[in-house]
Amino acid sequence: MRSIRRRLLVALLALLGLAAAIGGTLTYAVARQQIDLLLDEEMRQVALSLRDHARLDTQRIERSAERPEQRLLVQVDDARREQPYRSRDVAPLPRAATEGFRDLEHAGSRWRVYALPNEVQLIQVAQPVAQRRAQALAIALRLLAPLLLLLPVGAALLWWIVGRALRPLDDLGGQLAQRQPASLTPLALEPLPEEAQPMVAALNGLLQRLQEAFEQQRALTADAAHALRTPLAAVTLQAQLARRAPDGPQRDAALEKLEAGVKRASQLVAQLLALARLEPDAARAPAAPVDLAKLGREVADELTGLAERAQIALRLALPATAPALGHEAALRMAVTNLLDNALRYTPAGGEVELALRQDADGWRLAVSDSGPGLPADERSRVFDRFYRGRDSRAPGSGLGLAIVRQVARLHGGDSFIGDGPGGTGLTVGFRVPTGAAAAISRP
Repeated sequence: MRSIRRRLLVALLALLGLAAAIGGTLTYAVARQQIDLLLDEEMRQVALSLRDHARLDTQRIERSAERPEQRLLVQVDDARREQPYRSRDVAPLPRAATEGFRDLEHAGSRWRVYALPNEVQLIQVAQPVAQRRAQALAIALRLLAPLLLLLPVGAALLWWIVGRALRPLDDLGGQLAQRQPASLTPLALEPLPEEAQPMVAALNGLLQRLQEAFEQQRALTADAAHALRTPLAAVTLQAQLARRAPDGPQRDAALEKLEAGVKRASQLVAQLLALARLEPDAARAPAAPVDLAKLGREVADELTGLAERAQIALRLALPATAPALGHEAALRMAVTNLLDNALRYTPAGGEVELALRQDADGWRLAVSDSGPGLPADERSRVFDRFYRGRDSRAPGSGLGLAIVRQVARLHGGDSFIGDGPGGTGLTVGFRVPTGAAAAISRP
């Protein structure tokens, strides 16, 4: 399990250690540079002080005893002596040709040498480079000692700061853990830090959608109980009548009514399930290309038999193709409900037309009929669940147009209702954007 606290602490402590290492390296480099400049000048001054004596009597100068604190090697080459004078018991340094500093490997170590010739003598002052490094390291350590002592304090402060910064997330987790399953109220954005507010805002959006979904499911459950009560009561009554009726036409009529009641109840259950699948956030299949004209012709072919039995002329006004983006099954259900609804309410000898045209908002699919129409004060309610109108005599559940409206919303469109052609009958339909349907339905 990945821990933000652990990752932050590891990263910050690593950054602190890296900064300390870089600071130590730079401090050592600066100390080494200053030590080199200082000791070079010291060696030069020693050589100059010896030169000021003009010619040194190297025969009378005796080498002092070796002492660990002796940092410099002084060598004087004199033509009058076979061996040069050396202040330390070290092999003779090679002679330098010119005045100045140079680095060389000598006696198994590296030396820094300054040469200063005069008329007959060559004065060379040398120092092991290792001594310089040791002095630079000692100075750097003395400078860095307070910082090294502060590293544990800094690590402890980082631990405390990270813990304090992440405490709002811990408090948020505690709030969520204490919530009841039915508690879907939004979480407070204050006093959360700015970095956590987008996450909490998204979580609040999810809680709101869950609350809406729960409310819709409760409403659907209540609607289903209300809608199924009447057909189930009728089925029960018809079953009792069929059981008491003697064999013959009376029993056959009761069984026929019982079968019709079962079909109505089955149709109602199917429509309720279809409506539940069309609720917001319920349809999660990606949208796909759909030819609305082809779909309309297929639905019309399926309902041609119903139109012929009802003696209604079913006409089509469809383009050759009508490409759109959406859910074919849902769109087919909406077109089927529109045509079925129009055929049920149109009297014999009437006419029903399925038309499809494109406008600035997308495709406009409309079904017009020559039926009795609907009063203006009821048109705003026909898309509500289970509303069938005051003077409705045709069988149905009142869910067909509610499904049409839900399909339109699923595709980012809307539904509409108006007068039929010539001011008679009714025109009902929906609009579907040509390319924006996927924005609503894709997860």
